[in-house]
Amino acid sequence: MTGMPLVVNGETVEDVVLSREAEAMRQRFEQLTEEQRQQPQFRPGELEKTAVEWARENVIEQVLLRQAALTDARPLDPDAVETSFREIIERHGGDQKFVESGIDPDRLRADIQARLKVDRLIAEVTSKAKSPKQKELADFYRRNKSRFRTEEMVRAAHIVKHVEKGVTQQQARDAAESLYAKLQAGSSFEEIADSQSDCPGNGGDLGYFGRGKMVTEFENVVFDLDVGRTSGVFQTVFGFHIAKVLDRKPAGFRPFSAVKSDLEKEIMDERRTKLLEAYVDRLRESAKIEVPQPDDRSEA
Repeated sequence: MTGMPLVVNGETVEDVVLSREAEAMRQRFEQLTEEQRQQPQFRPGELEKTAVEWARENVIEQVLLRQAALTDARPLDPDAVETSFREIIERHGGDQKFVESGIDPDRLRADIQARLKVDRLIAEVTSKAKSPKQKELADFYRRNKSRFRTEEMVRAAHIVKHVEKGVTQQQARDAAESLYAKLQAGSSFEEIADSQSDCPGNGGDLGYFGRGKMVTEFENVVFDLDVGRTSGVFQTVFGFHIAKVLDRKPAGFRPFSAVKSDLEKEIMDERRTKLLEAYVDRLRESAKIEVPQPDDRSEA
């Protein structure tokens, strides 16, 4: 690639670093929702430009953090460095394959030390984040309660006779009707599910599921059954079934007690992110950053 390179405080950033980060951004953009894709920066004509620009910003921040971390003269725990070093060697297949890879061990140790120093710096910068109080968590829960809505769930078991090679539709239906007659005569649903169903095991128990998880014909039956009731024989694309509803959970909301720890983590993560962003912004204020112009170089 030609043109002026990206330079951060006199340190030239290699093109390959920007290229890797830009590719990582493209992969993240593949996960965007349809609603997010409607935003101007994610539309087809702008998507590549956004990937390159955001990648460049990420790399600048990474370089600034590493440069700041390396000014810290405090020694690292040698055991931590050695543990990381050995883990990388093992990932390469052991000492011999690591030697054959041509990786410079001194360079690798230096990279490990830099990473550990960055981790230490980030931990110290974000350590000032204050844990949310109970009232904050409760208020957050109330304001965002729609996020914790739960759908109606059914726990059902089934007996099935498949229509497959060597088994006609009529034969499968007759077999299912025969099993249903045994149930009507008092046989155990669970025993028949384990011994005579084409999907044996666990008494036919399928666990809890919401709408949209099973084929429509199956859901139409089980969601209309009361707990403890057994259906008649019915057909789906898989064959002929008999279903039994074991339990039901109505639609509602996850209670505050069940989501409290998740909320606390979410808020703490957000506060740590803001502290780190503010720290990086301060680094940028005093940094000398030479950014290549669009005409000066090709895309990352």
